[in-house]
Amino acid sequence: MAEHKDFVKRILKSRPELSEEELEKKVEEKLKSSPMLSRLGALLLVADELGALKISGGSTSPLDTSEFTKVSSLVSGLNDISLYVRVIAVSPLVKLNGRAILRMKVGDETGKASTVAWEQKAEELATIGLSPGMTITIMHAYTRSGFDGKPEIQLGKNSSVNIVEDSGILPQVESFFVPVSGVSVAGTFDVKGTLIMVGEPKSIQTKSGTVNLVEALLADEGGEAVLVAWRDKVELITSTPPGTELMLTDVRFRGGQLQTTMRTCIAKAAKSKLDLSRLMAESKRLMSNKPLKVLDVIKEPELITLVVSDGVWVYRLSSRSLSNVDVKEGDVIRLAKGFVSERNGRKTIVTSEYGIMAVADEDAKKIPMVDRRRKLADISGEESEIIVEGILHTKTPLGAVETRFGKAEKTSFWLRDGETTMLCSAWRSKAREIDSVPIGKRVQLRWVRVRRNVFGELEIAVERDTKVVVLEA
Repeated sequence: MAEHKDFVKRILKSRPELSEEELEKKVEEKLKSSPMLSRLGALLLVADELGALKISGGSTSPLDTSEFTKVSSLVSGLNDISLYVRVIAVSPLVKLNGRAILRMKVGDETGKASTVAWEQKAEELATIGLSPGMTITIMHAYTRSGFDGKPEIQLGKNSSVNIVEDSGILPQVESFFVPVSGVSVAGTFDVKGTLIMVGEPKSIQTKSGTVNLVEALLADEGGEAVLVAWRDKVELITSTPPGTELMLTDVRFRGGQLQTTMRTCIAKAAKSKLDLSRLMAESKRLMSNKPLKVLDVIKEPELITLVVSDGVWVYRLSSRSLSNVDVKEGDVIRLAKGFVSERNGRKTIVTSEYGIMAVADEDAKKIPMVDRRRKLADISGEESEIIVEGILHTKTPLGAVETRFGKAEKTSFWLRDGETTMLCSAWRSKAREIDSVPIGKRVQLRWVRVRRNVFGELEIAVERDTKVVVLEA
């Protein structure tokens, strides 16, 4: 074909010491070693080995891209493949089990795929300045099954990556991402959205130790979503100014929230196309200068949680920064600015700007009381943030259960109120607290959740910050 002949001429011009017969011989050898290659694909690989793709000034020669392997054609187990793709995202160089690793996501007009480089190849890629939007050729790569079962491009020691001219046939980088408001079912997605607000970083204990996280609010023209950023993504999110458009790969949607994963790459768009003030004005999650009535104060070591209400909904407001704030049940406070995160029916106010202060009596009177007390006999479905009470009728011995976070203590117990008995469960510190309460005592459980267990039965879940109050028997 004409493109093949034209490319041969350009290679020979770049390498004048090479004859056409010698070049064709190298192509034939490449075809014999890799029978799945097209003739143009073999020619491109030979050209890459000869360094004939680069021209002076660091730019690249125009390429005919018609016979590169398409992303949609990738399957696990391919060897010596060549691709012409756009860089969607690039992670920083990190160490995994002592080995250097660099992850990319690339795509063409047929799809996108994860790409992984290890050790020396990862270190090489980290030095060439790859960034989202660039067009590149990948040579001498191979594929294997990734963590999600999809083919993953692997870059070995003989692989090469070159920045090349944009032919105009590849989709623009933004088109590989879906708006955050468009994600509504469980799964893993590449998303984009404008950063509206970032909360206060937190730390939690997991099986692997202490892990940092932060919640942020992202929005687009269609709506908004809460993002939970974990581990090394925390600093990147907290250092990003509101109004910045972010593109995030491999985020998981579950429980009504987006969550970063180990494979998430985060890139910042040069300039957000959306107006921050308009997004904030249209937000349904943002709270500003909001008076809230305190329903309860839950104190834990170095942490205080306020259970508050605006007269309609019940919210949690937790922070180590609140430990010195003198607030009691019945007070009314004013929140400077925050946003609402919801998971498993529980609404949490996320903010780094508390602005908590007592409000005027007139403002306090405007907030109606909410009654979250429920009789066991009246519970007919799933609910959150309710108050129940009854006699501790019976309970199981305190035992240890293996979870994904390690071993955890658990107890099940039955609460009786009149003729109605209901199964309850408690974990860890709350399991130990329930275990210390004698059978026959009347207890009040404040701020529990009613859910369906694996048998489809309604069960009261005693949460980590549920308040257990022992009443008179």
